[in-house]
Amino acid sequence: MAKCGTSAPTPGSAVETVTLTVGTAGHIDHGKTQLIHLLTGCITDRLPEEKARGMTIDLGFATCELPNNKRVGIVDVPGHERFIHNMVAGAAGIDAVLLVVAADDGVMPQTIEHFHIVRMLGVGSGMVAVTKTDLVAPGRVAEVQQEVENLVAGSFMEGCAIVPVSSKTGEGFDGFYDAFVAMVDRTAERDATGGFRLHVERSFVLKGLGVIISGIPQSGMVRVGDQVELLPAGKKKKVRGIQVYGQDAQEGRAGECVALRLSDTSRDEVKRGMVVASIGYFEPARFVNARFHYLPQAGRPLKPRTAVRFHIGTTDMPGHVVLPDLAPLSPGSECYVQIQLKDAVVAAPSDFYVVRLLSPETTIGGGYVVAPDHMRMRRSRGNWVDACREHEEAFKEPSSALLHVLEHAGGAPLRVAELARMSFLSVAAVAEHLTAMVSAGSVVHLSGDRYVHAGGRDLAKDEIVRVLGEMHDVKPLATGFEKKEVYPRLTAEKPLIESALADLVDAGTIVESTVGLSLASRAPSLSEGQRALATKIEGLFKDGGFATMRPDQVPDTVGAPEAVVRPVMEFLVQVGTLVRMDDKILLHEEMVEDSKRLIVAFLDANAELESGAFKDMLGTSRKYSIPILEYWDRQGLTKRVGNARTLRSV
Repeated sequence: MAKCGTSAPTPGSAVETVTLTVGTAGHIDHGKTQLIHLLTGCITDRLPEEKARGMTIDLGFATCELPNNKRVGIVDVPGHERFIHNMVAGAAGIDAVLLVVAADDGVMPQTIEHFHIVRMLGVGSGMVAVTKTDLVAPGRVAEVQQEVENLVAGSFMEGCAIVPVSSKTGEGFDGFYDAFVAMVDRTAERDATGGFRLHVERSFVLKGLGVIISGIPQSGMVRVGDQVELLPAGKKKKVRGIQVYGQDAQEGRAGECVALRLSDTSRDEVKRGMVVASIGYFEPARFVNARFHYLPQAGRPLKPRTAVRFHIGTTDMPGHVVLPDLAPLSPGSECYVQIQLKDAVVAAPSDFYVVRLLSPETTIGGGYVVAPDHMRMRRSRGNWVDACREHEEAFKEPSSALLHVLEHAGGAPLRVAELARMSFLSVAAVAEHLTAMVSAGSVVHLSGDRYVHAGGRDLAKDEIVRVLGEMHDVKPLATGFEKKEVYPRLTAEKPLIESALADLVDAGTIVESTVGLSLASRAPSLSEGQRALATKIEGLFKDGGFATMRPDQVPDTVGAPEAVVRPVMEFLVQVGTLVRMDDKILLHEEMVEDSKRLIVAFLDANAELESGAFKDMLGTSRKYSIPILEYWDRQGLTKRVGNARTLRSV
């Protein structure tokens, strides 16, 4: 009877793996497992107690080959209320739901609870099978179809196919099958970008192979040979083998039924609820900021710190729903909450979750994760709700998530790999988005693979201008400041400083000269008294020739305090009137040029210039001649060879 199952694809054709999974939902004993058997030829009950009792207890898996060689995975979930935790674990990875309602019973309590669970887990596509039609009169089928329409009204399943089918006789199967194929065709495939993350649904030992871990990856892809980590323990593992839909494969993608064989893994190391993930992408957290929808059926207001069981992925963890204020939440309402858990779980923005009361064990609501957090919510932090809203909006799109991460990095440049982890995107996706964002001017590319928010560079530019202004205030006659003086006063990192500085120089805001950096608007000017003092000092050094006085002798010579003389002398040095040979010797610029002409003329006629001959040439002592020669060595005019100089360049 089955039109799909584990049979091989048509010879000569390639199987197109559709990266999505369909899950069943519905009340116990409504025929979910029998319907999957009819569809796939697979018996999904695998545990001895399941076969003995005729009741699904744990998750079952099957593969379905559809027309055009498309292939999807099917998860069969238990319907009994005692196994809701297993049902949620299976539903967490599905893309479309097959809601099963028996024609004899109609809509039952677990039908309703399962339906609300798949709604809150973000399932966006579905259909309904009305089973056991062979047990009732035709009029009863129509009644059940109406019950289902009332249940799904206003939801993602409103207007979906509601198809009668008998698993026992096969009547109605063709219509059911066509509706199933149509549902798969209109269901969007799972996005495989981002870090790899698989919530473990099963782990078991295969003789000769070791521990096998299976589940439906929620994001990303994994390849044989990849390094992954087992969370929350953080143990690093290597992927030794992969199967997808029961077939050996080189890679597994989000939305597929994937089994992994990891290196050096013992049976005790892994269990349902753990996560296999790309290294460094996901950090377990005890606090989860989330958008929460309190079901209208809850019946009574929710207290501000209600004890619950939190279901995310295949994990369920006890904790509390903490409301943003002390007022109870009315049934049917939505708000931001913080889920405060007993132990850390793995969560990422937009992950869907479900919460159930501890007693009585009923589903009361759910929603999606805004952000994992490492800080307990304090109601005194009045901006907590605003921060949640901002984060939620930012992570709706990859580009806005990247901008959010960069903007909140405090101006620190981030590498592509860091951005990928912090925005939960793949490196390739980040690189693609960054290229467009740099072109748009919202992001700045620094050296290497480092990037910064454009606003961060603006802040760095403001800081450079402010710091240079403060330095000009202290030394108003300075014509510039060396970078080694300026950079230590800045808080930004060097790559960002260099980028911001280049922008300021191009704009003409800052002047970069041999003296250093200066604000174009702060060109120094001497007062009348300072100009007179500068003329007197210049005359002293001009008259001194090649045997000038020490700088510390100038104040007494000109009859002015050192605090008055020093800024004027520094000004004369920076504008080039006086040239520093070393810490104790300054020459007038004319003497410096004279020394250069003498050296060049001598070496044009001779192979080398001895230091003694240069001293005699200047008519001074070694105290002055040696520093002058060393100055020209530093300037690249001469090259020292032993005790002599040769001409390097004119």
